[in-house]
Amino acid sequence: MGQKEMTVNILPTRTWNRLGMNESQIQIEWPEESVLIKPERLAAGVTWEKEISGKEWDEIQTGMGREYDAMAAECGTAGANRTDTVNGTAVTEENAGAGSIYRLTAEAAAVLQNENTEWTVLCVDYKNGSYQNRLCLDAKENSRLNVLIVFRSGEDAQGTSSFQVKVHAEKNAKVQLQEVQLLGAGYTCLSDIGTTCADGASFELTKLELGSGKLYAGAAADLIGKGSNFTARIGYLGQGEQRLDMNYVARHRGKKTTCEMDSTGVLAGKAFKLFRGSIDLLPGGSGAKGQEQENVLLLGDGVVNQTIPLILCGEEDVEGNHGATIGRLDEKMLFYLASRGIPEEAARSLLARARIEAVVDLLPEALAEEAHKFMEAHTDGL
Repeated sequence: MGQKEMTVNILPTRTWNRLGMNESQIQIEWPEESVLIKPERLAAGVTWEKEISGKEWDEIQTGMGREYDAMAAECGTAGANRTDTVNGTAVTEENAGAGSIYRLTAEAAAVLQNENTEWTVLCVDYKNGSYQNRLCLDAKENSRLNVLIVFRSGEDAQGTSSFQVKVHAEKNAKVQLQEVQLLGAGYTCLSDIGTTCADGASFELTKLELGSGKLYAGAAADLIGKGSNFTARIGYLGQGEQRLDMNYVARHRGKKTTCEMDSTGVLAGKAFKLFRGSIDLLPGGSGAKGQEQENVLLLGDGVVNQTIPLILCGEEDVEGNHGATIGRLDEKMLFYLASRGIPEEAARSLLARARIEAVVDLLPEALAEEAHKFMEAHTDGL
């Protein structure tokens, strides 16, 4: 499809244009093929299949916006099927044209015995090139679906990773999605998420953004059902000349809905970061409560840090809170560590990694260890 221009990560309502934070204009080499994906582990009671069209998911709005969503939906599929086996179960896969759509479905029977704490694990490994994939998570009534996605590439690999996830959580369903991005600096990462939650449903998102030269990420949650919930935990590391552009939106449509968005990051070198976090308390959503907080550690004077927390209120009986904390390394702490024989450069790296530890610790042990090693390798010389 060649070079494409689009507007992404649009604020729900505009602020001053001079701030340059209302949206982002991007131009990228749009992917013309999809990467082959198969679960490394498939949790009990969860099925994996290839979608034919994905049209039934089109109404779910996503964080990066309608232009990106439409572009992703336009991508057709082509290519030969092949069958592989995961945990003894035959699954059909396609190494297809752009836009290959996969579906994970959790039935209620998967939950009732042991709360289904198992994780379905997907690994997306890039060598070189640009790829577009879409994943649909279908959590049936009273089910539980836990999905972990890891994005990797070679250190010198180049291309575009475009990956969209749409989530449909039925009544009392619980969905956990964890995404860990470990791409090389030559990659541009487009990460788009959208979800709808019915009565009593919850969507818990953990995002760890450690790699890629450019990151454009968005997540939107439509809390339609009474008592539905959205929780987001985001950790990010920006250094060198990395660019991070993020947009998170919670729309409170149903009564007594709740959301909590918590982001923690470190910026060093000449990194640029723009974080938009919006809580939209819509008419009819009485009793809704929204909370948003960001904590940023700045290492050096060359970084650009932009944060815009936004609360929109169209209902009276609601609560909304937001805040941002921006700080630098404590010189007293650096002096203390130096007195214990830890050089300043090593101390800066140690304290930077510690800032993101709370998010890393939410991951399964094996992946948390991989994330630790990635951070250690990429925080030397901060």
